[in-house]
Formats: sequence, structure tokens, C-alpha cells
Amino acid sequence: MKDWVNPANALTSGNLAAGFVALILAAQGEFAWAAGMVGIAAACDAVDGIAARHGPSSSDGFGSDLDSLADLVSFGAAPALALYLALLHEVPILGIAACLCLLLCGAWRLARYPLVSRTRSYVGLPIPPAGVTAALIAAVGPPVEIALSVTLALGVLMVSVIPFPTLFPARRARHAAEQLEEAAARPD
Repeated sequence: MKDWVNPANALTSGNLAAGFVALILAAQGEFAWAAGMVGIAAACDAVDGIAARHGPSSSDGFGSDLDSLADLVSFGAAPALALYLALLHEVPILGIAACLCLLLCGAWRLARYPLVSRTRSYVGLPIPPAGVTAALIAAVGPPVEIALSVTLALGVLMVSVIPFPTLFPARRARHAAEQLEEAAARPD
């Protein structure tokens, strides 16, 4: 257990905690605060990778698995719930379908991430910017048609094969190599 207690996993846990609080705030109708918590989750997510590369870590995949779980809550479930409760409940069947699309496509994007080894770009839109965008839409409250269209577009972009540039290709290359090593070492 003590191998898993490190700064990177603490930041990832902060990401997860912020996502959970965003869920509660969305359920209470506090969509701007929920979006703020998703933003805090994004900040934790941005820094946890840096901490993982520069600090002590275990090589068993715990940190990367925890990161994916935290990202699914913070950038999938929380924004989807906020969107539905803020706007998309006005079109119940389409609203549920769009929010489910956002959540499922985010999960598929996270599951595909360690299987694709591109170093200069991401394959498909990463879930953090998609989730932040969705949470902001819930907070701003545009017309339902726009929210519905953007939500579906975000889902499609996450599972697409469109390359999205990374800001740090050298770090991305090291991370891709680490992910492949971890995937190869798993006893699945």
C-alpha cells in the first residue's frame, strides 16, 4: 500500500474527489460550482502526470488505472449529469442518449488510450477537455439544441481517429512507452 502513496496518486485522488463534489453540486443545481470543480479536477489531472514522471511511483499500473477511473468520474459522469440536469432534461430521451454518449465515448477513449502509441498527437479528443467543455456548457446554459449538438460532437470526437496535438510530445513519447510496458506486464 505504501508504494501507492505518492504525490502523483494524491493528485489523481484530488481529481477524483473534485469530480465527486462536482456530481453533488450538479445534483443540487449548482452548475457553475460543478463546472469549477471539474476545472479543479482538470488542474489536478494536468499536474499528476508531471508528478508521476518526476517522483517515486510503482510500476504495477496502479497510478494509470486510478487516473483513468478518476477521469471517467470527473470528465465523464460529472459533466454528463450536469448537462442533463441543467439543460438536456428538456428533451428527455435525446438528452439521456446524448449524456450517455458523452459518458460511454469517454470510457472508450480512456480504454483505447494505452493501446495507441502516437507520440506527437492524441488519437481522438482527450476526455479532460471534452469534460471541461461539457461542464462549461451546463454552467452557461445555451439553448438546448446547441447543448445537445455539442454534447454529441464531443462524444464523437473522443472516439474518432482525428489527431489532436499534444503540447509536450517528448513527455507524450515517454508516457506512451511506459503505458505499453505496463500493458505488456499485466497478467490479463
